[in-house]
Amino acid sequence: MNEKKPGIFLIFIEFFRISALTIGGGYVMVPVIQRALEKKRWLSEGDFYDLFAAAQSIPGPLALNTAMFVGRRIGGMPGFFAAMIGVIIPPFASILLLSGVLATVGEIPFIRGFLEGSYAVVPGLVAALVFNMIKKRIWSVSRIALTSLGAVGMILAGDFAVPAFFALVGIAWLIEMRKC
Repeated sequence: MNEKKPGIFLIFIEFFRISALTIGGGYVMVPVIQRALEKKRWLSEGDFYDLFAAAQSIPGPLALNTAMFVGRRIGGMPGFFAAMIGVIIPPFASILLLSGVLATVGEIPFIRGFLEGSYAVVPGLVAALVFNMIKKRIWSVSRIALTSLGAVGMILAGDFAVPAFFALVGIAWLIEMRKC
C-alpha cells in the first residue's frame, strides 16, 4: 500500500503499543492490528486478512503469529523480529510486575470491576473480526462447504477432538485459498 516501508523501529513501536494497550489476548489484538496497519497504510485490509488466515494455520499464540507474518511482509526478516519482540515484551513485563500486586489488590471491588468489564469487551471484538472476515472473503461453494464442515466438526468433536480431521480440513482449506 505505502511505497515506503516502515523501519524496524516503527514496526516495533506499533506492535509494542498495540500489545501494551489491549486486554484480552489475540482475538482482541487482531482487529486493533488490522485497523492500525490500514490507518498507517502499511498493509491493505485484504492483505492483512490473508496473512491472518495463514497465521491461524500454524501453532502458537494468534496475536504473535499474526504480528510475525505482518512484520515479515512489511519489513522483511528484521520486521518479523521487531513485530515479535514488540508483541512479547508488554505481556511478559506485565506478568512480572503485576502478579504480586494483583494477589494483594485483586479483591478490591473497583479493580475486580475493571477486570470483569475488560473481559466483557472480548466477545464483541471477536464478533466484529469474524463479521469483517466473512464480509471481505470471496465465497465459493467449496469454501462454504469447507467452512461449514470445519464449524460442524469443532462443535461435534467436543472433548474427543480428532486432530486428523482438523488437519484434513485445514489442508483442504489451504488448497482452496491458493486457488484465489
